Amino acid sequence: MRTNLNDQGWALMYAVIFCVIIQGIALITCNFISHNAKSGNTFKELLSQQHTAALAGMKPSSRGFLLNAPEGWDHLCFSTEVTERQWGNESMYSWRIRMNEQPVIDAANQRLSCWAPSVIILVDDSKSMLTSGGYSYDEGTLYLERTGGEIVPAGERDDVTRTLTAPEGTYFRGGYGNVWYQAHDMYHFGGAMQCWTSIMAYLTNFIEDMDMCSIAVATVSGGIVQPFTNDRKALLSAVNGIQPRSHESRLAEALLRIIGEFPNTCSTSKHIIIATSGIAVHDGNIPSSIRDFDGDGNPLDAAIETEGSHCLDDVAAYAASKGVHVHVAGPSTPFLKRVYGNGGGAYMPAKSYFGLPAPFIAQMPSIQGKVQRFLTNIDLAFMPEWAGFDATAYNGLMHNGTPHLGPVPKFNPKGTATSLYMEGSKLLCATSRDDLLSFDMATGACSWIAGGVGGRIKVRNGMIITGPNIQGNITVLSSRPEIGWMSQGETFTASQESVYIARGSNIVAYTLDGGMFRTQFNADSKICVLEYDPCSGSVLAGSQSGLIYVLGQDLLLKTILTPGLPGTLRSIRSFSLRKELCIAALTDTSAVCLTPLKTLWKTDLDGGICTNALVMDNKLFITSWAPGDCEGIDSGSSTLLVLDAKSGERVSRTPLFEAKAFGPVLDLDAGVLKHASWKMDLRQTDISTLAGMKSTSLGYKIKHKR
Repeated sequence: MRTNLNDQGWALMYAVIFCVIIQGIALITCNFISHNAKSGNTFKELLSQQHTAALAGMKPSSRGFLLNAPEGWDHLCFSTEVTERQWGNESMYSWRIRMNEQPVIDAANQRLSCWAPSVIILVDDSKSMLTSGGYSYDEGTLYLERTGGEIVPAGERDDVTRTLTAPEGTYFRGGYGNVWYQAHDMYHFGGAMQCWTSIMAYLTNFIEDMDMCSIAVATVSGGIVQPFTNDRKALLSAVNGIQPRSHESRLAEALLRIIGEFPNTCSTSKHIIIATSGIAVHDGNIPSSIRDFDGDGNPLDAAIETEGSHCLDDVAAYAASKGVHVHVAGPSTPFLKRVYGNGGGAYMPAKSYFGLPAPFIAQMPSIQGKVQRFLTNIDLAFMPEWAGFDATAYNGLMHNGTPHLGPVPKFNPKGTATSLYMEGSKLLCATSRDDLLSFDMATGACSWIAGGVGGRIKVRNGMIITGPNIQGNITVLSSRPEIGWMSQGETFTASQESVYIARGSNIVAYTLDGGMFRTQFNADSKICVLEYDPCSGSVLAGSQSGLIYVLGQDLLLKTILTPGLPGTLRSIRSFSLRKELCIAALTDTSAVCLTPLKTLWKTDLDGGICTNALVMDNKLFITSWAPGDCEGIDSGSSTLLVLDAKSGERVSRTPLFEAKAFGPVLDLDAGVLKHASWKMDLRQTDISTLAGMKSTSLGYKIKHKR
């Protein structure tokens, strides 16, 4: 059926539809107005609360707490400091970078090309050295008579008053020895002490004093027994291993034989120290042109089967003509005076004879606020002008019983500053001769010196960990100082609870407090670098073969990384990228960045040798050094190379010194990193634009009232 609408029907229909539309729009508008009114009231309430307390002059409360290093920052050296400032119900948060510890390196085995004397110690190993040599024993000094009969100075013990018998021989004090241990005065030199004893004491002190000097050791009967080195342990071992057993003493022949043993280059002067009683036996078989080289017409300038040849002073004169200075350690006799006189040398020369270098440093400076301290070495010993020793307690490592320190007479530190650790106002410094010193940074006052416990330094939970010393010991001390425990090792690292010590391919974990064994891990080869990552709780160990082991705190293996770099691993730095552990590994000449899953990049170091590395704000800062021909720290050139830690691309390359650069040391308050040269010149690099260098806002938090 069909229905037709007229015009009135259509009009009515349109009116109804229009009313429905109007009603819908009205409902939507009312709802929108209602919602905006509620939002407006809420926004008005927030605006009324915002900064009300601050604007009212209310003093905020403040608290800070430390978190792990942020992404792109070195895990070992840095942490994140978050600060909360609160006004009433409003809190404002900010963060910035804080130092855990400076990227300090061990600076052992340094040398100067401008001061590089070469010295051969020639030891008379004949039986005549066991007779008296014109000196008496020092009253309070400890000596050891070995089972072979020779008497040598002994390491300090506090269990010997007069004498003590032990498997290695008999210990005695000098006062006791002057009565009961008088040497046979065969050659009428006088004195109670063996010639061997006084010479061994002199040579030991000479080696300890002559830091950074290249020395070789030879015997009259056997020639060179220790080639040129500045390795103190090797030199002392060579000297202490000599025994006076020979029935002959071919002094002139031995001196002539070693004149040509000096290196051809890099020596600034050449010296031979003859340690002898001066009694030649079966000597003088030398070319006739040298037998009377000094022209004194002495009839004893001849080959003599028994005692008495005087050719030694002629060979000394010949050596002087070749630019070699000949010195003497032994009895002060007229004949030996002619020997060192003809040789252009001295009698028992002290280090001052060798024309010592100007004051220098071989380690980075230390910084605390506005206080900056150079670890200055003067006359080859760590003795900065700012140091005060008026209230210093002097301690020495005792060589008896459980390892412990005992009070000793006042002494000056020996050796150059090679390691340091800064914690708050305390500066700990170790020398190349195993003296450990504790300073107050602000005043420069030295509170104590501990002799015999040097090496690399770390501080964890108030305990000082240092080593290895010359005996190869890692030592854990309190800040008093007192020795807690010792263990043999070649390198170490530490967490807040454990000390990890590597020896060969083996890593052992000990408790920091007490040194109790916890666990161990064995790598494929010798461990050459060992670090603890406090952010991931990992022990990072680089082996001689080039592998990097990532271990848990319990030394359980997490993963093995293969850097694939030429040379030996020297440094491992860990950081995070997108919450993933990244490791920058460096050899002398190359660097690589890798994760447990892949290698990100690999590069060389533009011809330099890496001396330090640090990751900051996704950049790898590498200090490198291209040494001169003689490899002195005063030669060559140093560079600060900055790489993008994600890609390995060069960000910058900045020349530092025409010498080795020590550092960097970071001054976060000033926004700079500093490098120093051996002459204490400084070079500053601006790092103030790095993220986190200045306090950065994290936003606000407002607690609503209910």
